[in-house]
Amino acid sequence: MAKLEAVIARYFRYLSQLGNRVNIIIGLACSVLLGLLDLMTPNEFVLSFFYLLPITFTTWFAGKRAGILISILCTCFLAPNYLKLSAVAIAWNILSALGIFIIVTYMQDKIHDLLKIESNLSRTDPLTGAINKRAFLELVGYEMIRLHRESKPFSLAYLDIDDFKKVNDQYGHTKGDEVLKAVVSCLVDNLRKTDVVARMGGDEFTIFYPEIGQEGVKIATERINKFLTELSEKNRWPTSISMGVVTSENEECNLDVIVTMADELMYKVKNSGKNNVLYSRCVTDN
Repeated sequence: MAKLEAVIARYFRYLSQLGNRVNIIIGLACSVLLGLLDLMTPNEFVLSFFYLLPITFTTWFAGKRAGILISILCTCFLAPNYLKLSAVAIAWNILSALGIFIIVTYMQDKIHDLLKIESNLSRTDPLTGAINKRAFLELVGYEMIRLHRESKPFSLAYLDIDDFKKVNDQYGHTKGDEVLKAVVSCLVDNLRKTDVVARMGGDEFTIFYPEIGQEGVKIATERINKFLTELSEKNRWPTSISMGVVTSENEECNLDVIVTMADELMYKVKNSGKNNVLYSRCVTDN
């Protein structure tokens, strides 16, 4: 069952990546084929149920407007089945079919939106807006495969807010929440759009730097540290940042190993006085 779900998930991702235009074309082609089949089928057999297939497909992968377009097209293909009836019956059946198709379209679109919202919530830290640990490991795992295939380096930073407990104890948890949100905002504002920030839990965060080696990540880290220090000083928070940074250059390193290494470096910083950064490289055994 798990394998089947994985296959279906990959298939849905593939269709989503095709884009609205391609999926509309697929929906139109399926509707036309179904319409031609309906025209060749005796009038005693109405294929109205099967028209829901291209309608729901198009709505899911191309949106509500495209779904309404396919609904109208499918209704046109369905109309010849009612031509032998009275004018009132023809109008009733055609409008009923169109109404049902459009209702299904709206319901499908609403379900899609709700699932998208739920998916985003399950992958996002509700307090800071950063992605959570689960989403980070999944996203970075795929990105590492790409970078290794292209022989490009990457770096991962694991950081902790020093003396964060003092903020909660002195000013309350509301102020602590403000600090966490401000830190994430500062990181996002001063990193590249391709960099990934995640909250791993509590006051611990990770930053993934794609296509940056150790020399480059030192510059980026010093810059981030500078802005975070200014943020603490400006708000008079009794905090600083301890950070461990691991770089992989042309090495097929395991993500869990890299995260653990960066975490251990960060704790070495905390145990040796805090407010510092330690760097290392991930090297695999040949």
